[in-house]
Amino acid sequence: MRRADQANYSLESVDRMAAILKALEAAPEQSLDQVARAAGLNESTALRYLLSLGKHDLVERDEATGRFRLGLSLFRLGARSIAFRDIVTVSLPVMERLLAQFGEAVNLATRQQGQVVLLKVLESAVPTRKGSKAGETDAWHATSLGKALMAAMSAEEVAEIVGDDPLAGFTPNTILLQQDLARDLEGARLRGYAIDDEESVEGLRCVGAAIRDHDGIPRYALSVSGPKSRMPYSRTDEIGLAVAEAAEELSKALGA
Repeated sequence: MRRADQANYSLESVDRMAAILKALEAAPEQSLDQVARAAGLNESTALRYLLSLGKHDLVERDEATGRFRLGLSLFRLGARSIAFRDIVTVSLPVMERLLAQFGEAVNLATRQQGQVVLLKVLESAVPTRKGSKAGETDAWHATSLGKALMAAMSAEEVAEIVGDDPLAGFTPNTILLQQDLARDLEGARLRGYAIDDEESVEGLRCVGAAIRDHDGIPRYALSVSGPKSRMPYSRTDEIGLAVAEAAEELSKALGA
């Protein structure tokens, strides 16, 4: 066999193995004919590849039923892949896209030891008088980052975070009552994004959405913030929906 033919054969083998793995992804367990049909192969060819993948624990076969399923090695490889994904590195292209689209500051935060901690900030070309920096913390109840995270949590988790003490006030717009915060979080769930309407800093408006990790936990949040003169209510929904879509994109990239 010529070298070019060998290369083409090897690539074809990789394509066939990928087709089989994708076929097995569709259901927990499948018969040989189901796998072959989904992968576009005849049964003898499919069986040959299934047995080869089985030697590497990428595919398992139930001895009682003869049906095939994805192997544990794939789970371990997937878990390692997710573990190696740095949230800032993964998020940066999405954050840069939002910055280019709206021209306002884009912020990435995480929940850490009971606090909302900023991980990355991309400043607007025309920054606000209060610029945020990585490492700073945000108030849970007065920022779109904090409220976006809480809106994606259970009521029990939210209660644990806000506690029983009175909520701290930062501006005349800050939500101070627990029942008002609960209504605001419900609104965020319905919209898909949270709003900080001059609640943490006077004159500053912000919209944010939660990012879920590979376990489906709202671990991070993404937001766009700017002065209310550049982020009027007429623009809030447009930016909020774009942030929500970007957060969903990042959740999928993390394996949610």
